[in-house]
Amino acid sequence: MHTRDIFAAVHKAALLGPMTVLLFGNAASALAHEGDVTASSVNGQPPPSAAILQLEDVRQATARFYDVAQAEAEGYVDIGVFFPNMGWHYLKAGLLDGQFDATQPELLVYADDPCGGPRRLVAVEYAVPLALSKFAPNGFAGVADVWTANTAFGLWTLHAWVFEFNPDGVFAANNPRVP
Repeated sequence: MHTRDIFAAVHKAALLGPMTVLLFGNAASALAHEGDVTASSVNGQPPPSAAILQLEDVRQATARFYDVAQAEAEGYVDIGVFFPNMGWHYLKAGLLDGQFDATQPELLVYADDPCGGPRRLVAVEYAVPLALSKFAPNGFAGVADVWTANTAFGLWTLHAWVFEFNPDGVFAANNPRVP
């Protein structure tokens, strides 16, 4: 398969698959049915195709954590940190190092179910200790992922809203759709 064919397949999958809404937003999801995606995720530019592939890898690698009990069984711990427009943060401390691995997020972010059901996975979060990295880590392909230096927690952080649409973009810190 030629590079152009691979890009076309990825582009089509992004338009038709679950990542369309997550990456490009409401306007794009409405237009995607007609094949005319004009909205974007960050600063007027969608993530490059390589980042789309990485994000789909993240979804596949972390889908088993949709059930919070599975996340806890695999070492993620509710650290009691809740932020409005984010959710509840579950940390796997063993992953907290100076490395970025897209398929091994340090944190999982869950939202409460407004109907009283179990919490649901909405995002993953990457964290690298500030003490281990003077500069923002290299993360996803391209420049759409913008890391935040969180001095309160001593971490570089990056959210990826791969399970809940975020009108502010897949890598935005907050999501107005999460209570």
